[in-house]
Amino acid sequence: MDKLKAVWAKFLTLKFWQKALVVFIAYVLFASVTGFGSSSDSSDSSSSSSATVKRSYPVEYLSHADINPATVSVRFGITNDGTQPITPTCNIKMQDASGTYKGYDIFDITDPIAAGQTKQVVVQLTITKEGAAYVDQFIGDCTAETSDTASSAGKELVISDIKNLSAEDGSEGWYWGPNFKVNAEPMTQMDCSIKALDKNGKVLDTHSYRGNTLNDRSVTSYGQNELWYKDSTKAIVLAIDSFDIKCTL
Repeated sequence: MDKLKAVWAKFLTLKFWQKALVVFIAYVLFASVTGFGSSSDSSDSSSSSSATVKRSYPVEYLSHADINPATVSVRFGITNDGTQPITPTCNIKMQDASGTYKGYDIFDITDPIAAGQTKQVVVQLTITKEGAAYVDQFIGDCTAETSDTASSAGKELVISDIKNLSAEDGSEGWYWGPNFKVNAEPMTQMDCSIKALDKNGKVLDTHSYRGNTLNDRSVTSYGQNELWYKDSTKAIVLAIDSFDIKCTL
């Protein structure tokens, strides 16, 4: 009994608790450095990775042509209305009104489409019952896995290299319009509004159209009914001194 009391007394000494405290502090430091005994690493890594979603992008039918009785070539456009480049997957279908003749396929677009850019794509579809001559209805759907949830619509582009390409004496008729460049990739569509100004900054005339960038990033009109120029009169055309141009995605 006396021996047990002596051991217990030694257990309760200050020196013992000092050693215990040192061991505890060492354990805490070890755990904080190595993450031992903690699952925070896995939760932090999962929360830091951006979640991706399947996002749909606008698809526009442009044209189609028969190659042979069973094959049709289809041209369509894909617009990236987001803010990050994409490589979408497209499900393209052509058929007649009754659905008797039809063909579809799934295509991966491997060349990235920049934000705001519209890429034209040509694909070939095999049509059932050799009915390529009868198909006239287009159905297209393009999607991409992305973390981008923002929209580039409405973004204003930077205008540069403005040149007056309006009519001069000897031209066939009188019209006005500038040539200019924007800070966007080729095949980027936009809405442009232009004001023709005289030397005092007074607005002489206005014009707006759907535009599209060429390889040198200059802008031309996009669509059959869109014109980069506007018919006018000799007095207005000759009075033009500068242009106020605004283009948005």
